[in-house]
Amino acid sequence: MSQVESRIAFYRQGSWMVIATFVSGVLMFAVHMFGAWMSREEYGLFVTLLQILNLMMIPALGLQTVFAQQTAAAIEPQQRYDLAKSTRKMLLICLYVWMAITVVVLLNQEAILESLKIKKPTALYVTLLLGLPQLWLPVLLGILQGKQNFAWLGGASIANGVGRFAAVGIMVALLGGQAAGATTGVLIGLTTACLLAGWHGRQTWLGQAGASQGTFEAKAWLKRIIPLTLGLGAGQFMLSADMIAARAILPEADSGPYGAAGMIGRGLVIFTAPLAAVMFPKLVREAAQSRQSGVLGRTFLSTVLLGVLTALACSGVAWLIPDIADYFDASAAKQQTLNDIAAIVPHFVWSMLPLALANVFVAALLARERYRAVPWLVGIAVAYGLTLAWFTNATETQSQQTIILTLGGFNLVFLGAVAALAKLYGQSAAEAPASR
Repeated sequence: MSQVESRIAFYRQGSWMVIATFVSGVLMFAVHMFGAWMSREEYGLFVTLLQILNLMMIPALGLQTVFAQQTAAAIEPQQRYDLAKSTRKMLLICLYVWMAITVVVLLNQEAILESLKIKKPTALYVTLLLGLPQLWLPVLLGILQGKQNFAWLGGASIANGVGRFAAVGIMVALLGGQAAGATTGVLIGLTTACLLAGWHGRQTWLGQAGASQGTFEAKAWLKRIIPLTLGLGAGQFMLSADMIAARAILPEADSGPYGAAGMIGRGLVIFTAPLAAVMFPKLVREAAQSRQSGVLGRTFLSTVLLGVLTALACSGVAWLIPDIADYFDASAAKQQTLNDIAAIVPHFVWSMLPLALANVFVAALLARERYRAVPWLVGIAVAYGLTLAWFTNATETQSQQTIILTLGGFNLVFLGAVAALAKLYGQSAAEAPASR
């Protein structure tokens, strides 16, 4: 493929992934309009449980990257046999990890319910059920990503959004469910995406004739998965941890508006992520074929443009929300809630923008196996977590703005560090390790 054709393919695939993520994101965000049928306290709990779900996915984050790498590099028959066996083994290991997480949570159930102000444990139980498809999905998506099957990679994302929106609407708006009903709707959407991704990648993970000849080297897989999990987990922690801390720190009624604004900020990161996802297998192939196409630079510039435009649009809408609420003659309670959300949305989206940009460099470092950068990323995430823990235990109550600005400050540090590390460890594709 010529360089011009490569660029055209990148922008075509990237555009489709952005469209798919946008459609899925709109549907997933539209789920939160059903918060009008929920109390502020229950809605805040629902958003908190979603972020707990994101943190539960951290053990499997490295799997999507590894399987994207392995699938992209699986050219010879023996490599494909090994990939099929490894996939089945990893799905089984994910099952064991999920069972272990479930046992730990159930043993500490009372403390968790008290910390998160959960009155009925049903919502927590449904969140635990969500953990299994959440752990399996990265493996199945990694296969589609590595095969550059972006059509169904985006299709699974849309199915997740459609299933979630429809199910939550039925559970909450029609059946009168609260946080437990909403999380059940999320379970339905996530399971739909998992089944769809598994079906379209079945030839890889089920294997073909001769798949029994495949081998699985657990030690070699752990050496690859652990740094990837820690590197990607650092970014995931930066994305999600603030909501859990806010639920514990803020008055219970304030967690609802904070959660709604936070979903918009996190949506910016999710909306720009497909560009890095398209870039990733291309960097793996570049390293394997000892060539360079400049895809990292194009991805970063595209992410900057998309992220800034999205942040400006979100800020503009937030500034108009009070006037819109007046125009529709909303009730005093709803108007106050909308005003509370609008007041912090601009802070949130601009605080999340550095994280969206940092994810491009993180993906590039991991695609080229520059694992020496991982301890620095983990160190920043740990410092951020300790700061949130200090806020939680402080005698004085922290404001919403303090939590958001702390998030933004650490995201800026994260971006600066990962950009410097990408430059420090950056080498041409010809110099990249060939031991894939």
